[in-house]
Amino acid sequence: MKIIFVDAENVGLKELEKIKASIVDKVLVFSRLETIKQTCEKLLYLCLSDYPEGANQADFHIIAYLSRTLVSLSRKELNLITFELFSNDENLISAFQFQCELLGGNCEVIRTKSDVVVPIIPKSAEEKIYNSLKQPTELAPLQEKLKLPRSEFTKAINSLVKEIKIERSVENKKKWVQVK
Repeated sequence: MKIIFVDAENVGLKELEKIKASIVDKVLVFSRLETIKQTCEKLLYLCLSDYPEGANQADFHIIAYLSRTLVSLSRKELNLITFELFSNDENLISAFQFQCELLGGNCEVIRTKSDVVVPIIPKSAEEKIYNSLKQPTELAPLQEKLKLPRSEFTKAINSLVKEIKIERSVENKKKWVQVK
């Protein structure tokens, strides 16, 4: 039996579709993209996307799931399972291998380097805020909706104001809107 971890934010959708898993294998896919979630549903894979946005958050989540799985298994069970990682991220690969060695798991890494794979770049806080201000909007509810930390949100707002991309609404000074 295999437990397959897929860093879909790193390897992309095409590599996800190439995975050969039997019905008894468990495939854990880490991504926040809707297209990948839909593919996982179709392939009966478990898509995990409940981690914060930001650099390396999927990687941290993968290592947390791996560690939790490793400590919950007996020595006998560990000998029957192979833990596979699909990723090209050398730092993640190193952490994955270390955890497997530390806790006695059989580990295999599948690198998928290819010119076809394009890294998925999450939108910046400024882009998210700017795109949300097509209509006059109050900032406090917007911060909650975007789930951005206050410091990051404030920094992004200040940057957008400085670049003259957003301004207070003429109708309601509590609301902000894109500069036309």
